Amino acid sequence: MINVGLTAVADHPDLASGRTSSLADLATTFPVVELDTTYYHVPSDQVVSHWLQQVPSSFQFVVKATAAMSAHKVEDPHDAGAEFTGLKRALVPMQATGQLAAVLFQLPPYFGVSATNIRVLNRIRTLYPELPVALEFRNAGWYLPEYRDQTLALMRELNLIHVVVDEPQTPAGSVPLVAASTNSELSIMRLHGRNVAGWQRGGAKWRSERTNYRYTQEELQALGQIAKQLAKQSKQVIVIFNNNGHHDASPNAQQFIKLLGLHYQDLGPQQLDLF
Repeated sequence: MINVGLTAVADHPDLASGRTSSLADLATTFPVVELDTTYYHVPSDQVVSHWLQQVPSSFQFVVKATAAMSAHKVEDPHDAGAEFTGLKRALVPMQATGQLAAVLFQLPPYFGVSATNIRVLNRIRTLYPELPVALEFRNAGWYLPEYRDQTLALMRELNLIHVVVDEPQTPAGSVPLVAASTNSELSIMRLHGRNVAGWQRGGAKWRSERTNYRYTQEELQALGQIAKQLAKQSKQVIVIFNNNGHHDASPNAQQFIKLLGLHYQDLGPQQLDLF
């Protein structure tokens, strides 16, 4: 099964029924979403309840771990214990309905291969022994020839979900696309685009330019073959389009769905356009 979705909920004008797109809008077209607001703070019970109310019961969520939990602010996730506990508690209703696909730990670029960081990964699994945990490495060292097999073996040992990344390949050490599954239930692909210049750009507009890219049909077809390959190793593959610097994610994701001949049941109701 291949499920396709987006991140940045409010930033898809082609889907918006109001001034900005909502979860309800995304659920009319896609069966899954990645929530990135949780990277900044643990959501309240009321917020999680509101999320669930906006979507069909079959709709799934990939929820980002907070910055502290994913080693952006502290060296050891044990120091972020309160946030681990708070997020786990907040996600209980989502887990109870079977709508929590994964908690995504997007690790920082400086999180390289070391004995200390391996202990961090073990600690994450210790703190979340039963939740589906996905890892996205942003340091290419984990995939160097001398470490790649050990990295994947460790993830399999800990039953962690491998995030397969497509991003611009720059001299600064971009993470390569490693099409390997480490979890029999789920693999995740996160597609950031291939804008090399934008990926390296600084300045005030770096966030939007970083993911300013529209995949070609040929590129989508190649990525689709990778998704199909992963689907032979995991029961479900979630493909998240994050190439939304200039609002290309939703059109590209819909094109991807058509190219792969995917059809989703139980989507949210379409809003009527009366004018």
